[in-house]
Amino acid sequence: MIEDLDVQPPQPWCLGCATALVPAGDPVINYRSLHGESDYQHILAGGSTQVLPFG
Repeated sequence: MIEDLDVQPPQPWCLGCATALVPAGDPVINYRSLHGESDYQHILAGGSTQVLPFG
């Protein structure tokens, strides 16, 4: 599970649901993993066309 930190209150997502958002073009960018190391980071890096802001 991951927790979306861009909404208040933070929204928890199961890994499968969060992963489905990546190819849909609405990935969770600002998150924390609720169960230690998560595969979501690798899925986000490989499947998203989202442009990450710098600065």
